[in-house]
Amino acid sequence: MLVLNHFPTVYPPTSGGTLRYFHIYQELSSYYDVTLLSQTFGHKGGLFIYSPTYREYKVEKDSFYHEVVEKLQHNELSYEFGLLIQTELSNYPTLLKKQFDSLYDSAHLIVHESPYLLQYDQYFGKDRKLRIYNSHNHEYKLADQIWKNNLARDYLPMLFNLEKKLVRGADLVFSTSEDDSNSLITMYNPNSSKIMVAPNGIHPSEWLPRIQSSNEKHTAVFIGADYPPNIESVDYIINHLADSCPEIEFVVAGGCCTPFANSSKPNVKLLGRVRHKHKLRLLAEADLAINPMFTGAGVNLKTLEFLSAGLPLFSTEFGVRGLNLIPMKHYIHAEKNNFADTLKRYTTDKNVLHGVSLNGQKYINNHFSWKSIAKQMNFELKKLMSH
Repeated sequence: MLVLNHFPTVYPPTSGGTLRYFHIYQELSSYYDVTLLSQTFGHKGGLFIYSPTYREYKVEKDSFYHEVVEKLQHNELSYEFGLLIQTELSNYPTLLKKQFDSLYDSAHLIVHESPYLLQYDQYFGKDRKLRIYNSHNHEYKLADQIWKNNLARDYLPMLFNLEKKLVRGADLVFSTSEDDSNSLITMYNPNSSKIMVAPNGIHPSEWLPRIQSSNEKHTAVFIGADYPPNIESVDYIINHLADSCPEIEFVVAGGCCTPFANSSKPNVKLLGRVRHKHKLRLLAEADLAINPMFTGAGVNLKTLEFLSAGLPLFSTEFGVRGLNLIPMKHYIHAEKNNFADTLKRYTTDKNVLHGVSLNGQKYINNHFSWKSIAKQMNFELKKLMSH
């Protein structure tokens, strides 16, 4: 199995995208010999061996990168242009293209993680090898929702065509939720029988035991990568929730902290990127988790982690999308206009917090382990190969 992606994983993975990317293929490597092929701009390149049947080639940027940056007049520090650079580079004889071509012959299954690198696969639709699209989001719909730069938005029709080609041309498509499946079917009109759900997941055994806090203030945790919907959430935490709920200490971790380096709210602690062990400790020590998400696509991995770790979760409906969670049973529902009031109402209600945390944890751990997700994916892949 050869897997092509526009970003590398990290070990141990910490952000939503890298968590899905690493863990699904780690589990699938029990059934297949898996090679990840990733483009990396900020991480060390080379061959990384995770197990005898699981490895990753991280290909660093080459001289063509600067040509594309000059053409687009932006670099990868801008979210939209980081993705567009990847797509534009597929028109050049890059190191990534050469590496893909060198691995192509020995691959039986070729998996695309997004539409952005589709043009690297010059044999797509022309050979007899099976193609899988393991989508993280309905990418065009997400981009149309969150891309702000007008120059970047000019590329939306190109993204639409790439994703349409991938969804219609792949032999099997995995999406993270029924909502995304229906969205892809509605927009691109593929054979709907080949669209399957492979949700985001967790490792239930990795969490540390919960620690009873001795602080007077309750601690609410939010974790997110440097990604526009997460940044929007952090802005809301700093500029609304922190002022409305001075009795709560808000702890924010991840790349989403970067734009707020100069923030000085006394009850907001911005940790920035943290190591995996630190994240596990944060989830064990926090009193509750919050997920004030208002945009985005796919299933929120942070929601799965918060619940699986046993934290009572306060979330918008958008933050729990695709998981079929029941308000006041699995989590406490709050929206933009009443999030602060809902926190104030339930933060000191130990019975409610205990009940939703237990129910939420049990539900997620029973339905969303990476092992069970990969087992179901393998079932669909075997069925495909037998035909």
